[in-house]
Amino acid sequence: MEKHQSIISYLLILLLFLILLKITGFINIHSVELLGYVFIFFGLSYVFNSFGNRRKGVLFTSTIIFLVGVVLFIISNFEIQQQSKLIIPSFLLIIGIGLLMTYIDGNQLTYFLILSLLFIIAGIIITIIHGEITFHSFCSSFLGVTEKYWSVILISAGIFLLFRKDNT
Repeated sequence: MEKHQSIISYLLILLLFLILLKITGFINIHSVELLGYVFIFFGLSYVFNSFGNRRKGVLFTSTIIFLVGVVLFIISNFEIQQQSKLIIPSFLLIIGIGLLMTYIDGNQLTYFLILSLLFIIAGIIITIIHGEITFHSFCSSFLGVTEKYWSVILISAGIFLLFRKDNT
């Protein structure tokens, strides 16, 4: 219970800090992007805490929350012509990755693996058929995000390494 309270406390501090930075004008962030950051932080925190603890429901739910945050981040940072085309493939990929995480966590039930692969493959096929994503556009977008958020990536990696040392 103490871990959960500290995660929620850190989440509230992060949210208040981001809102304060937005109000003071230091960052220009939309509400959807702010919500995406909150979901990413919350989901990732609970994924780390539930992975390896045989808490499949929490792991599945926190993986979904994290990936919904990633989708919100993508929607707010990239110009997507038809966001409705993003919903079904995102849903399928998120469910598939959530099931895959429960399988990787030590669940030896192969139907979780098969079901996750079916969801992931269906999401990829729908993206290829109806989407307008090319390999070149994906790589250029990935490089753009990396260039824009390189400091956040380094800080996140450092925090991850710091907390991983404390848990071992």
